[in-house]
Amino acid sequence: MENKLALINGIGVTMDTNQPSCQGIYIKDGVIEKIGSTPVIKNLAAGEGAQIIDLGGKTFIPGLHDCHVHMMSTGLSAIGINLYHCRAVKEVLETLVKEQTGDSSEWIFGYGLDESRLVEKRPPTAAELDSCFKERPVYLVDRGLHYTQVNTIAMELMAIGETEDGLGRDAAGNLSGRLHSQANSHARKYFFDKMSWAQRETAIRHTAQIAVAMGVTTIHAMEGGDLSSDYDIPVFLKIIEELPIHVVLHWCSTRVADVVAQNLNIIGTDILLDGSIGSRTAAFKEAYCDDPTSVGELFFSDEWVTSYIEAAHRAGLQTGFHAIGQRAITQVLNCLEQALAKFPMPDHRFRIEHFGFPDECDIKRAAALGAVISTQPAFTYLRGGPDSVYEERVGPKRNRRAYPLRELLDAGLVVNGGSDSNVTPINPLLGIHAAVNPPYSGNAISPVEALRLFTIDGAYTAKEEKIRGSLRAGKAGDITVLNQNPLAVAPETIKEIEVAMTIFKGKIVYQK
Repeated sequence: MENKLALINGIGVTMDTNQPSCQGIYIKDGVIEKIGSTPVIKNLAAGEGAQIIDLGGKTFIPGLHDCHVHMMSTGLSAIGINLYHCRAVKEVLETLVKEQTGDSSEWIFGYGLDESRLVEKRPPTAAELDSCFKERPVYLVDRGLHYTQVNTIAMELMAIGETEDGLGRDAAGNLSGRLHSQANSHARKYFFDKMSWAQRETAIRHTAQIAVAMGVTTIHAMEGGDLSSDYDIPVFLKIIEELPIHVVLHWCSTRVADVVAQNLNIIGTDILLDGSIGSRTAAFKEAYCDDPTSVGELFFSDEWVTSYIEAAHRAGLQTGFHAIGQRAITQVLNCLEQALAKFPMPDHRFRIEHFGFPDECDIKRAAALGAVISTQPAFTYLRGGPDSVYEERVGPKRNRRAYPLRELLDAGLVVNGGSDSNVTPINPLLGIHAAVNPPYSGNAISPVEALRLFTIDGAYTAKEEKIRGSLRAGKAGDITVLNQNPLAVAPETIKEIEVAMTIFKGKIVYQK
């Protein structure tokens, strides 16, 4: 049976320069058949017996993209304990005790731990966790996903070795349970590998429901590898066509042959070259202001990164890396340059995830090399600006240049928008608002430029601009309906706009 849907009496923002606005749209069998005036669309739809929805002046736009989501990690919020509200170690412990499940055989899993919000400016130690949970393993995830905090029995069960790189220790030299780098990867692999197929599927489907309620019809999902578990990938591949959302699966693996064997087009892109600001592991040229002994970390050699990029390109795969600090950005551009010299790949659209603190010369170099930038405007909106954790870590001068969207666009770079959920919430309207209203006005972009990050330019960075990202005949019937027009409201109120309806492949998958 044919699926036919028409929207009329709306304010259509198409993101298509050939026909930038319309009043109605007709979708047939999941594909846009026509856009135009209300009378034209109404007559066409009525003649074909389509469902007709009168929007009554609401705005409809191309289905919104979130171009950097950890679907598995986000979905685990359905079974974990949210610690973001905690303001002290004592409150973290009290929350874990209060909200633990009754099954003592289950690990206690907490997420959203943000030490910058705790008065102690550190997570609870293994010893403090042991005081409440001596026999039950505890696994806590940093809000930025760059370290885990565990108790003693968890370290024993995971067989964390005394010599592993990334082990936190207290002043007396005892293991604190804070795990970075290799130890963090070890812990994440152990924790995520032991999940059942049913738990993985529940997490993925939960994230999809969160997304459609926020008007998202496309997610670029960063999965597998050291971020979660390669056991997640078969689950994604099995159910991906059943989800109420389009998922561009980024298998964050280093094994090119395995990715090719699954007929995927993208490898890596969120493999960490450095860490994060919150954990002081993003790689800078100068030391952190609140820790003069640290300049962050680079996790791979130039030789390995160059070889990896070249191997991906030879296999015809799009690829990229996570790079936040200056040194990581410089490293990845050096390696991309070397890889392209060895094996030129036209239209590679090499992705740099985050691109948080680039030097001016590297912004221009990224554009010249044809890289695309995948960034998260809500990072600086929620955690940047004066008197923020960013300023505490890197100081006011560097902080003012964090995620400089205005400079990136002026340099000719194509930039997409994402959340890095569950680092910040899946909420493209918050992302658009943040891009238009950053902590420092010099980094601001216009509402239409911000909307592009989450629509047509988001699609471009996945090489999908010909099939989604704007509204025109022949493209995917993915639509987000809003109660107000983000291009017409006062810019400071964009985040207050509500999603009225989400349409995926011509079917309503969310309605307020």
